[in-house]
Amino acid sequence: SRGISASYLGPVVRVRSGDTIPFRVENRLDEETTLHWHGLLVPSHVDGGPHNTIKPGAVWSPEITIKQPACTAWYHPHPHGNTARQVYSGLAGMMIVSDGADRDRGLPADYGVDDLPIVLQDKRFGGNGELVYEPGMMDIMHGFQGDTLLVNGVITPEAGVPAGIVCLRLLNAANARVFDLRFSDRRPFFVVAGDGGLLARPVEVRRLLVAPGERYEVLVDFADRRSVDLVTAPDAGHGPGMMMGPSRRSARAMELLMRFKTSPALKALVANLPRQLATLAEPDVKSAVARRTFELNSMMGMGMMGMGMMSRPGGGHDARHMMGINGRSFAMGRVDVTAKLGTAEIWEISAGGMPMAHPFHVHGASFRILSKNGARPAAYESGWKDVVLVDDHAEIFVRFDNPAQLNMPFMYHCHILEHEDHGMMGQFAVV
Repeated sequence: SRGISASYLGPVVRVRSGDTIPFRVENRLDEETTLHWHGLLVPSHVDGGPHNTIKPGAVWSPEITIKQPACTAWYHPHPHGNTARQVYSGLAGMMIVSDGADRDRGLPADYGVDDLPIVLQDKRFGGNGELVYEPGMMDIMHGFQGDTLLVNGVITPEAGVPAGIVCLRLLNAANARVFDLRFSDRRPFFVVAGDGGLLARPVEVRRLLVAPGERYEVLVDFADRRSVDLVTAPDAGHGPGMMMGPSRRSARAMELLMRFKTSPALKALVANLPRQLATLAEPDVKSAVARRTFELNSMMGMGMMGMGMMSRPGGGHDARHMMGINGRSFAMGRVDVTAKLGTAEIWEISAGGMPMAHPFHVHGASFRILSKNGARPAAYESGWKDVVLVDDHAEIFVRFDNPAQLNMPFMYHCHILEHEDHGMMGQFAVV
C-alpha cells in the first residue's frame, strides 16, 4: 500500500475560502504521478491533471487560491493510464474547504467530534494481507471491485459520537463501486451538501447512492443513544450482479461499513436540524451559449478482446483504447472541446446503451444537474456538483469560470478509474 505523508491514504487537508496556499508535492514513487485537487475550482495549470506530471524524485509546487463556497473535496493522482492503480494503492485524501460560517448555519463544526470524514473504499487482499490489484478483462469492463470494505483505511471501524446531530462527510474514493448507503435501523438522515457545496435546505433520505468521486455531507441524529451501523447494499449499478437480474441481487445481504456508538464523554453541540442553508437559484438555462452531447462508449467491437488488445507495431499490446467518448479514445495531444471563459453550456451525457452506470466528472467547473433519464434530479443532487452518475442519459448545466489553455486542458471523464485509464476521457480548453 501507499500513502500521502502517511502509510495509507493522506491527511485531511483543511483550507479556508479566500486563502492562497503554497503546496509542495514531492514524488517519492518510482514512477511518475500527479496530484489532482478534485473539487477545487482552480485554473488548469495547477489542477493536477495528467499534464501536470511529477517525475520520480521531483517536486511540484503549485500556489493555489481558494475561491469557492465551503465544500468537501479530495485529492488523488491522475497520471495518464495509471490513475486506477495509484489511487487503489492508497494515494488519496480528503480536503475540506471551509468559510468559517458552519456554526452560524447551525451545522456541526467540531472536527473529529461531530464533523467526521468518512472515506469509503473497497479492496481485494491476498493471503498475507497485501492489497491485490490485477484487473482482468471483466474488471476493466465493469470497473475493479473488492470484496472487503474500508472506511478511512480500516475494516469495520467504530466511531464514538455525541448524542446529538453529527455531520458525516462521505467521500467515495473507490475505483468503481457505487455505495448504496443506509443505516441498519433504517433511520432517516439528511443531506446538507453535495460535491460543490451546500443545498438550499436539508433533504431527508433513508438511502443514498454515492458514486466514485462523489461527496455528500449528511446529518445524522444520534440523540436516541442507540448504536447503529452504516451499511451498503451491493452495487446494483454494474458488475456481475447485473447478469443475475434483480431477484438474485436483492437477496444478497447488506454489507457493514462501520458502527456508531454514542459516547457520554462527547458533548452534543447541535440538537436541531437547520432549516435554511444556502441560497440556490434555479440554473439559468437560457444563458447557455452551447449544447453539446457526449456518448460514453465501450469500444469492445471485436468481442471480448476489444480493439485495444490489438498488437502495436513493435509488439506488445495497448489496452488503453478499449473505452472512449463520442467514439474516440482519450489522446493527450487532442483537445476535444473549447469553451469560452465566463460562459455556461448544457452538456448531455449518455451511457451509450451500456448496461451500467457511469460517474461523469468535469474538472475545474461546477454544474447543476438539469435532468436524469428525462426526469428532474433527486432533491439531494439538486445543488452544485462535479460528478453525475449517468445510467442512461443526463443533462447538466456547466459554468466555465476557470481558464485552461489549449496546451494544458482540463479533463472530463468517467470516474470508474479503469474506464478513465482505458480511454473514457476527453479534454477541454477554457479560453
